[in-house]
Amino acid sequence: MGETGGMVFDAGRLEEFARRVFVQFGVRAADAEEAARILSLADLRGIDSHGIARLHAYSRMLDKGRINPAPEMTIVRETAGTATVDGDNGLGLIVGPWANRLAMEKAETVGTGWVAVRGSNHFGIAGYYVLEALERDQLGWAMTNTTKIVAPCGGLSECWAPIPSRSRFRVVRSRRSSLTWRLRLQPTGKSRWRSGRTNQFPRVGQSIGMGYRQPNPTRWPTAGRCCHWDRQGNRGHKGYCLGAMIDLLSGAL
Repeated sequence: MGETGGMVFDAGRLEEFARRVFVQFGVRAADAEEAARILSLADLRGIDSHGIARLHAYSRMLDKGRINPAPEMTIVRETAGTATVDGDNGLGLIVGPWANRLAMEKAETVGTGWVAVRGSNHFGIAGYYVLEALERDQLGWAMTNTTKIVAPCGGLSECWAPIPSRSRFRVVRSRRSSLTWRLRLQPTGKSRWRSGRTNQFPRVGQSIGMGYRQPNPTRWPTAGRCCHWDRQGNRGHKGYCLGAMIDLLSGAL
């Protein structure tokens, strides 16, 4: 567990439970197994907000028909080292790994592989995809756009996504180095996860008007706008520029 408190369960049992839930909603057996593994990996790496706790959200969307449980991914266009994939509105935990494997295959063939994905949904922790690349002795970089809930530097209206991005690479043969960043002060999932445990949001990273106050967690996400800048407002423009570029690239491509 990433934080103390709560109940502790065997990771294998939770992963099997998640797998069965996905299968129950029509996810193919092999896809359900990988999707459950991604959620379990998040918990084991201390990223509780993107672990088995996310299963409820995925299940709700599958139950309402908002996500295709058995997508047929297609390549819209491609070159030797690039491709654009249509995810058929599938579960991101299915579409993401499929596109990632395509990128890795291209990298093995021509030395680089870049794949953009459309028609997908929340794909879990970005770290899973770069870890897969690392197992093939490749550099990995995963990034995505999502719902706009972040106000730009100095602004008050939500314009950008929280921007998860992850890169991982080998420094030497026997060592690994990784960098994970979200270009806002508090991750969305972590805010929701903490609000469920404490009924409060962290103070940092929430802006109301020109000041700061503790939002009401029952009104998320309209309770407070999530910002790129800190209280002193002296370095947020850097995160804003990076976030805008990642959001534009991920969304437009």
